[in-house]
Amino acid sequence: MALLLAACGEGASFVDDQRVPGVTDTEVVFGTHMPMTGVAAVYGTSIAPAIQAYFDYVNETRGGVHGRKVRLEVGDDAYDPSQAADVVRQLVERDGVFAILNGFGTAQHSAVYRYLEESGVPDLFPATGARKFTEPAARTRFGYNPDYVMEGTILGRYIAENFPGQRVGLLLQNDDFGLDGEKGLRAGIGTAAEVVARETFESTTSDLGAQVTRLKSASPDILAIYATPVPFANALVYARTVLSWDVPVVVAGAVADPAVFSLTQEASEQAQKDVVEGAITTTYLVPLTQRGHPGLEKHLEIMESHGIEVNNFTIYGQSVAELTVEILERAGRDLTRESLVEAAEQVRDFTCSVCDVPITFGENDRRGVEGVRLAKAEGGRWVPFGPIISY
Repeated sequence: MALLLAACGEGASFVDDQRVPGVTDTEVVFGTHMPMTGVAAVYGTSIAPAIQAYFDYVNETRGGVHGRKVRLEVGDDAYDPSQAADVVRQLVERDGVFAILNGFGTAQHSAVYRYLEESGVPDLFPATGARKFTEPAARTRFGYNPDYVMEGTILGRYIAENFPGQRVGLLLQNDDFGLDGEKGLRAGIGTAAEVVARETFESTTSDLGAQVTRLKSASPDILAIYATPVPFANALVYARTVLSWDVPVVVAGAVADPAVFSLTQEASEQAQKDVVEGAITTTYLVPLTQRGHPGLEKHLEIMESHGIEVNNFTIYGQSVAELTVEILERAGRDLTRESLVEAAEQVRDFTCSVCDVPITFGENDRRGVEGVRLAKAEGGRWVPFGPIISY
């Protein structure tokens, strides 16, 4: 075996006489593209370390999975699609990773998912709910985040029920994140309310003052926003403190983290109160507010032992890592890319220790999370309310 390993180089093994990239007798290596710098760094700098911290916890307490330590190789794409493409090619072709795990961002993952499919590299749980990644089903690709169309539909129904006959403005990231969200919002609103204004922005844009000003001129009674934390925070600060516009807001679950509250406070010293107060979003994970929850308490312990500051994005990272470990366990000792795919297809109603909603896959079902709860910004916290809303 040692001679065979030497022949195929570091980071590869032979299982059933086939070379398996990223797998040795002692280690399995995943790769990811994440925004470790740039406008969306609040995600990458929380999620990637949390994934590795949970892997390290499993490595330290269980000896890994089937005797293999689990490791994540992180490439910084700065939330730029072209950099994501370069990063992923390096991870696959130079570093020889076993699979790509939780590649972050809709536009960014759009730049790589076809390449991964054509290369036969498993594409596990991209950090996006864009429908094109799960429909139609692809053999090597498994989604994770709630489907943006369905999430938008749920938020749209909230608007229809709570703002009937009123006017709606839309502020949307100009890619499948925002556009799928818009489809859902319009479907959920139906004829109960009227969309009177629509503004878009590019994923790398953080200053949305012009868009917010144009939206206000249309006098909507409520705003629906599909944005990441930094542009969302900047848009609300501008609306509240510059335009003195106290319009109610519903927003995609992508911002459901305490970091948003600190972002809005840092963005403007003029704010007399938290500008996010009262906003409605969605969540499918146990929130930091639910202290005493056994899964959350264990998460706090794991993250603290690895020197990681906890937030809702670290909870998300651990949820991804737990699902990955579950699938590796199911795949068995004779690990191949095919056995990984087959194991993932067998997951039914898996609920991780920090999850509110179960995860299911199947031969033609690649969606993953299939439900959410609504949550409201109250006193600097996202507080879930109501039942789990299943798709």
